[in-house]
Amino acid sequence: MLAAVHPENAMSLAEFQRPLFQQQRNDPCFCDSGQRFKSCCGSLANPRLPPHGVHRISDFLSPNVCSDWVSYLENQPRRPLSINQLDQQSGSGLRVQRDSGRVTDEVQQGELTEPIETALKRAFQENVANAFEQQFAWMEAPQVLRYEAGGLYGPHADGDHFNAATGMWQKVLDRDASLLLYLNQDFSGGELSFAQFNYRYQPLAGDLLFFPSNGHYAHQALPVTSGVRFVIVSWAAFRDLPRTQAEPPLGSIEF
Repeated sequence: MLAAVHPENAMSLAEFQRPLFQQQRNDPCFCDSGQRFKSCCGSLANPRLPPHGVHRISDFLSPNVCSDWVSYLENQPRRPLSINQLDQQSGSGLRVQRDSGRVTDEVQQGELTEPIETALKRAFQENVANAFEQQFAWMEAPQVLRYEAGGLYGPHADGDHFNAATGMWQKVLDRDASLLLYLNQDFSGGELSFAQFNYRYQPLAGDLLFFPSNGHYAHQALPVTSGVRFVIVSWAAFRDLPRTQAEPPLGSIEF
C-alpha cells in the first residue's frame, strides 16, 4: 500500500503555477544548444529530431508482442474515457466529466494487466529515470486507449491545467513524467503534436515516447482518419517533491 503524502510536502494549488512557454523563433533555444529556437527545438524541418525533453525509443516492444497484444485487446470490453477538469470558478479542485476534446475508449486489459504493468514499470525505472536523472515514487496504473477514426485528444498538459483567470499553467495532478507506448501503426492520422515546438510524431509499433508532464509540453493526439490506434499510457511522480494531493492516485504502483 502506498503511503500518504506528508502534509509538509503538500502545496496548495495556488502556489504551484507555471508561466506559459513563450520561446520566440529568433530566441536562443531553451535547450542551451547555442542555436536559435527556429533552427533547433522549434525547427520546421521534416524529418527532424524530437525537441529537448521529448524522448523516443524505437522497438521497446517487439513486433510480435505488439501484434499479439493488439489482437487480444481488440476483443476486450471498452468504455468511453472521461477527463479530470479544473474547476475554473474556484480555481482549485477537480471534477470528472466527459469532454468532446477527448474522443477515445479505455480498453480493459484482462490477462495483459501484469505484462503491461511490468513493461511500463521497467520503462520508468530504466529509460525515463536515466534520461531525467530522477527516481520515481510511483506510477499511475497503465491505461490502454483505443482511437477509432475520428478519435482524438485536444491540446492539454498531463499534470497541469491552464487557468484562464491567472493566465498560468497550474499543477493539479502529481504527474512529473508522461509515457506512451504505441502498439500499432496500421492507421492514418493520429499523430502526437507538440505545437509550440512545431513537432509531430507519427506513431510506430513498439515505440516508447516520454516527456515532462507540465504545461511546457502541452500536446495533442490529432484525429485518426482511418483504422484504429492503440496506445498504452501512464504517468509517474518524482520522489521527494512537493505534492498537490494528499494521497497518491488510486491504484498507483509504488517503485
